[in-house]
Amino acid sequence: MSNASIRRLIGGLGTALIMLICAVVIGAHFLTGRSLQRIDVSEYAVVKSDGADGYTAELDVDRLITMERLHNPTETEKALYPEIAAIKGLALRVTPKGDGFELETVTAGTDPTALLRKNGLRLINTKWTMSKAEMAAAAGEQAAESKDLTFSNYVRTARGENGAYTAALDYQSLFRDAGVDPTADPNTNRAAKALRSLDVICQKTENGYRIQTASTLPTVKEDLMTAGIRLMHTQWTWTEAEMEAHLGTATPLEAPVTAAPETPVPETPAPETSETPAPETSALATPSGTDHDVPDTTPETSAAPARNTDAIDSLYGFDQTEVRKAIRAAKEQKYGAKIDASEILYNCFAVGNDQTAHGNVFRIVYKITLSSGSEYLVADVYDLESETGYKADDVKLTVETSRTAAKNTDDLKDYKLYTLEGGSMVFPENKDKSPFDKDGLVKAKSLSESLSYDELWDIPATEEMTLLKLLGYARNEMFARGGHKFSDTSNYYKYFKQFSWYKPTGKVTADDLAKMYPSTKKNITTIKFLETLIKEG
Repeated sequence: MSNASIRRLIGGLGTALIMLICAVVIGAHFLTGRSLQRIDVSEYAVVKSDGADGYTAELDVDRLITMERLHNPTETEKALYPEIAAIKGLALRVTPKGDGFELETVTAGTDPTALLRKNGLRLINTKWTMSKAEMAAAAGEQAAESKDLTFSNYVRTARGENGAYTAALDYQSLFRDAGVDPTADPNTNRAAKALRSLDVICQKTENGYRIQTASTLPTVKEDLMTAGIRLMHTQWTWTEAEMEAHLGTATPLEAPVTAAPETPVPETPAPETSETPAPETSALATPSGTDHDVPDTTPETSAAPARNTDAIDSLYGFDQTEVRKAIRAAKEQKYGAKIDASEILYNCFAVGNDQTAHGNVFRIVYKITLSSGSEYLVADVYDLESETGYKADDVKLTVETSRTAAKNTDDLKDYKLYTLEGGSMVFPENKDKSPFDKDGLVKAKSLSESLSYDELWDIPATEEMTLLKLLGYARNEMFARGGHKFSDTSNYYKYFKQFSWYKPTGKVTADDLAKMYPSTKKNITTIKFLETLIKEG
């Protein structure tokens, strides 16, 4: 081999080695530098006195899962969420130290740090100290303020003509034991609103009847905790004999008051560093991990209502939140826990005329992934009106076995069809309007005022700059204004750096941002909730 050939070979090997080192360094950067959801363990410590001069402590895992917006898996889902099992396996050790106590997170098994990190979670404040006075105060406050209610105590069962059981909630008993006036106005009484939102789902399984809590209110558990009420035993299975033993009358609420829809209260999501926002796995947690009122049974299809002459002819100014939540409720009511994945393939709004059966049709087409394979669900809501209050029963469901059949719109050939790319159609009312102001902001008021669903749905969108993308900018511009440094390769960084107001100082979390601008805490989760509705339904 000639000297030149040897030099070329060595040079080639050197180049390959350098590229390999660069790949390892870059890979390590992304693996270690990605944004992790930080969970402050100390916030979920429940301190109890041992009756002498000592104390014990445990983690309130149910509250942690709810407040951190984590998915609470059912028995059949446990294997899919090892990080939740790891969190549930954590305990707190209390050790006297000087004039106080040291509290430390411990686990009986393998250190879960790597597992949690792999799933985007990081525990912080896993060891801290508290004085005797602080421990006494914590134990006293928790003992005085917490009122634990076992949810299963308020469930009554009934047996139908076919021998199958159903379950219902005894609201009056629940309100009585919670110490809340059942006639209180839910618009002003947070606890009354939360209790009114509760319902119960009953599903027959191979092992008996699976029963769990559901709610129409995204923040139900937080609202109850604020009122000093904690629901326990919110998911369980009863055998036929146990269902028989709980036969009884479920007393309804008298003169129920319909409360206005509420924007979900946010927690502490981290800023996104890519153009397409990644919605939370479980955006809205309730005691059961669901976020809406789900009746016991689901008809395969529901009868289409008669044409409504008052149906709206444009989604401009219309809050889509309620109708989309109703569609999601109907979908989950139909499939229960059998869904492995759900994805919106197509979304449209159709406006009819005198020859059409309905004034308008709001349609979402889903790809539903089950353990047995995939199928396609077409969900229609007819004759939208500007009023709210849509329920799962307002949705007509049709199952197709092929993507082509599901996306077929021949039945809407007489309608004017608007495809809702990225969650919104391009409204004529917003023609030539830019979604960005002179400072490049989508919602400049987000640092000081709460954002409503209405104004977010009506952000001027284009075919290229869809509402979903614009929501990502609206959310991340809050972090940018707080000084967050995005990755140099991020589309957000490339966009924000052109403005003189953008002065990055380093990493800024949602908690950091909320300390500077309290309104951002609610606005971030409001936006993330809509992103989830648009992408997953």
